[in-house]
Amino acid sequence: MEFHNRLKQLRKEKKMTQAALAKELAYGATAISNYESGHNQPSITDLKKIAFIFNVSMDYLVGVNEIRRPYEPDKKSDDFETFIKYYDMLEDRGKKELLFYMQWLLSRQESAYENPYDNPAGFQNSSLQVAQKPKDFKY
Repeated sequence: MEFHNRLKQLRKEKKMTQAALAKELAYGATAISNYESGHNQPSITDLKKIAFIFNVSMDYLVGVNEIRRPYEPDKKSDDFETFIKYYDMLEDRGKKELLFYMQWLLSRQESAYENPYDNPAGFQNSSLQVAQKPKDFKY
C-alpha cells in the first residue's frame, strides 16, 4: 500500500479529521489533503512524527511491509527495566552481592537438572563456573 493510502487508512482508523491531524503536526489545513491525494510527500522528519502519532513503524507507514509495530515491548523487557532500575540504586557492594547471589541461583538451578533433556533453560552441568566465595567472583 502506498503512503497516501496508508495515511488515509490510519487517520480514519483513529477517527481523526484531516484538520485535526494537520493541527497536531502544526501544518496548514491543506497539507494532509495533499499527502492523501498523492500530490506531496512528507520529509523524513515529518514521516517520523506521523508514525509516532499513529504508533506504527515508518516501514509500515510508507508501505515497505505490513508489520505495524515490529518492536513492541513484552513482559520480559518490563521486568528487565524494573530490575535495572533497582540494580542502579544499589551501592557497589550491593551490586557485587547481587551478582554473587545470581550465580548461586544459577548453580542451584543447574544442579536440579541431571538429564540435559529435562532442562528447559538449556543449562549444562559443565557450562557454568560459579564463584564459591565472594573473593572468587569476577565481574
